[in-house]
Amino acid sequence: MTASRSGSEAHGLARLEALAASPDSALGELDPRARLRVRLAGLTAALVTALAVLLAGPWLRQPLYDLYQGLAPAPDVSERVQVVVIDADSIRDIGGWPWTRFYLAALTERIAERGAAAIGFDLLFAEPDRHDPAEFAAVYPELPAEIAQRLQGLPSGDAAFGRAIGRHPVVLARAGVAAESFDRVDGRQQALPPEARFKGPAPLGLKAYPSALSNIPILDGAPLGHGLVNGERDADGLVRRVPLVARAGGQLTPGFAAELVRIAEGVDHIELDGDARQLSAVRIGRHRVPSAPDGQLLLRFADWRTIPTVSAVDVMRQGLPPDLFKDKIVLVGLAAAGTSDITSTPRARAIYGVFVQAQTVDSILRGAGLRRPAWAAPVEWGVALLFVGLSFFGVPRAPIGPVVAFAGIEVAGVFGASLWAFHNNLLVDPFPMLLPGAANSAVMVTLLFVEGRRVQRRLRTALEDERLSAARISGELAAASEIQSGMLLPRTELARISPAVEIDAVLQSAKTVGGDLYDAFAFDDGRICFLVGDVTGKGVPASLFMALSKALSRSLLMRPNTGLAAAVAEINAELSRDNRQAMAVSLLVGVLRPSDGALELCCAGHENPLVIGADGGIRELDLDGGPPLCVDESFPYPAETHRLAAGETLVAFTDGLTEAQTPDGRIFSRQDLRDAMAEAARATTLPAMLDALVARVRAFEAGGEPSDDLTVLAVRLRAVQPGANGSLSGGSLPPGGSRTR
Repeated sequence: MTASRSGSEAHGLARLEALAASPDSALGELDPRARLRVRLAGLTAALVTALAVLLAGPWLRQPLYDLYQGLAPAPDVSERVQVVVIDADSIRDIGGWPWTRFYLAALTERIAERGAAAIGFDLLFAEPDRHDPAEFAAVYPELPAEIAQRLQGLPSGDAAFGRAIGRHPVVLARAGVAAESFDRVDGRQQALPPEARFKGPAPLGLKAYPSALSNIPILDGAPLGHGLVNGERDADGLVRRVPLVARAGGQLTPGFAAELVRIAEGVDHIELDGDARQLSAVRIGRHRVPSAPDGQLLLRFADWRTIPTVSAVDVMRQGLPPDLFKDKIVLVGLAAAGTSDITSTPRARAIYGVFVQAQTVDSILRGAGLRRPAWAAPVEWGVALLFVGLSFFGVPRAPIGPVVAFAGIEVAGVFGASLWAFHNNLLVDPFPMLLPGAANSAVMVTLLFVEGRRVQRRLRTALEDERLSAARISGELAAASEIQSGMLLPRTELARISPAVEIDAVLQSAKTVGGDLYDAFAFDDGRICFLVGDVTGKGVPASLFMALSKALSRSLLMRPNTGLAAAVAEINAELSRDNRQAMAVSLLVGVLRPSDGALELCCAGHENPLVIGADGGIRELDLDGGPPLCVDESFPYPAETHRLAAGETLVAFTDGLTEAQTPDGRIFSRQDLRDAMAEAARATTLPAMLDALVARVRAFEAGGEPSDDLTVLAVRLRAVQPGANGSLSGGSLPPGGSRTR
């Protein structure tokens, strides 16, 4: 049996040391009220953050979507869309802008004769041609009347341009004017009905302009269609959307790109999908493109430098293939330094407006506008609720390492899903999903750290108190161990008890003090008494009971004229008296008469001893015995007689030998014991044999903690010693042995 500072005390001290050393571990020591405070604070932070996200949503997600524009741009603009630019080369060769309308008429003819399906001028012709001959005559009134009359009779450039427009599938631009704009018409403008017809409900939420800038009448009545070229800037100055359909001067009017697609597709109407409140999509022939509720198309931009582009001067020179524009939608616009049609997008800080319109046409043809699906908000807030719940219940329980790792996986997963959705033209906002849970986790982790530090300080104080207590107990146990060791005969004194008998013993406590005991002494008549015992229980009480058992056993066994059975019975009775802790002792007592090897044994719940013959053979003495002492104070323990031959060794041991086990739980079996004893018996001396036996047991344990105290006592009969003083009570023993009570 073992005795020491209890395992629970040692475990408690180790636990205090771990908790005091680590705030993470100390978190587990928070009382329920502290945990509730932390959780409520985290939940409050999550609710406040959710409200902030609702209020500041567009300002949060718009920069992220702009980042996505670069990470997941739209595919390159298709070859069906072509841009003709009035660029620096064109201005250098033809002349400064604005050009005479004769040049624009010629440009229209050149584009049309190369097979264009639709031609759109991303330009407003709100004033007459300043190069018109009649305008020239008006500028110079001093000209002779004849010359002025001849000039006024020359063909008009506006008329020529108007005729060219009327002969081909041309779309001219209009610009919606906001009420607060300096360009407003103030009601002087006539109605500008569009050429396109609309089918479906006209939602009230469409973008509306009180008026629109249009072209001069001679041009405005010539084309097949008109479209709004508005591309309004957001608060940060970037253009992200263009109108598919809007109200201008009270009339439903298609966007410039939408009208170009309508003309190219050869249909006379545009279908509006939605209800009376908002628009969801626009259908133009076989093309359907999603729309924002106000009728605008949210663009996912491609690299504008990939848009098929040709210079206007190259078109005018007639050096291009005759089918260059066959079945294509051609947009004509300004792209020269110093011109006014320059804007900014998330992908380009300076881009000419005609390229934005070209990408809009391509988006309509592909049916690929950005849209925010109806399920986005429920999914976002559902995921947010899930993450807040995981944080609410998980953070107070988990170490900080897994919390941070899960947060990283969560952030990467949500942003990855949002980017994947953007790649598929869906706008899914990651911030509602992440920020409430992040706020909850951040507040909880911070408060847990603060609470953990507070608990850590308390635990450090407790640890210091525990260490002082442990040091005091350790000192007391060390003193107890020294006293206990002093009660046991050292091996040198055991060897001097009798010249006829060799005696040796080894006792190794599993802890500081133990509950095992052994003793040996000689009677006046030359007989040798020896005993081995094992107290049940652990700790200081067991060691004290061991001391009492040893002292009482020696005292009662040394009484003259008391048989072995009677002495053991008296030991049992005395130990059982006032045994309030209900402790017990297994005890094996033997009396050996060296003269003839007669051996008397009394066993109280102890292991049977083994006998090693002079030839190395091993046999077990099977004793009837009885229960351990203090189990039944009136039990009649028998004294059983055996004989020990010269050269034989009796080995008695406690269960620390037979209950030894490996770290994986394998028990030291009786066969292991016999094998170990046979190997140890090869030693030349008794101490060497016991040391070898104990070493074999410790090797079997492979460094594991001993399960119990280990005690081995060996008695070897050197030679038979004749003499009259060695008779046992009852005379000499027969070879077969006997048993007395």
